[in-house]
Amino acid sequence: MTREYSSFVNIHIRRSLDVLADHSTAVQDYRDAMLFLGQELGANILGKIHLPNAKIYLACTAEDADFLAVGIVGSLEAHGLHPKLACFWNQQTTPFGVSDTRVAPIIKRYSEPFDSQIDILIVVKSIISGACVVKTNLKNLIQDITPKSIIIAAPVIHAGAEEKLKDEFDRSVYEKFDFLYFAKDDERKADGEVVPGVGGMVYDRLGFEGQDDKNSYMPKIVEERMGKLMLSA
Repeated sequence: MTREYSSFVNIHIRRSLDVLADHSTAVQDYRDAMLFLGQELGANILGKIHLPNAKIYLACTAEDADFLAVGIVGSLEAHGLHPKLACFWNQQTTPFGVSDTRVAPIIKRYSEPFDSQIDILIVVKSIISGACVVKTNLKNLIQDITPKSIIIAAPVIHAGAEEKLKDEFDRSVYEKFDFLYFAKDDERKADGEVVPGVGGMVYDRLGFEGQDDKNSYMPKIVEERMGKLMLSA
């Protein structure tokens, strides 16, 4: 097993990654670590934004919304940037029990009004391994928007995930990709779990009782933003 850290990882980020990898970590501590790592991803994304009024769209999954996504949004808003939000509920399945055939159809989607021309599309995920969720959600998004650049952000990715994702898109899309991560792991179990990764199935680690529970959950960030949209309508 080999874990490589990105050059901008500091001791605080490394400790939070260790919190995720530790199977004994309590749910609230796990959530806090994800929130902190989201804030740190956001801080590093800021270094890639060179337009003071950049049009930014942030896409996340329901399980990541109140933790990673909230952290990123907070970092961006603290510097006067106000990203629009899309949230996806995906139902992951593994046809024939083969991990490399995993699919993740969208069963629900929340998306805020946006211009078709976006400066930066940020796609955030707690961990990118086979990349099926990121692929599915990104393909859905680019049917409606044309981003100038696409930042794919995650605390942890599996070695080879970048190439897998690029292989799913035309050159005109993947040449916009900019991957941002803190750790890259090269080991994966037979069931597809990355080791040490994020310490197992992220739904359970975040306190959900499996995928169905996660897909019935309405993230607080979505509730709050939906309420504001309704008031302003």
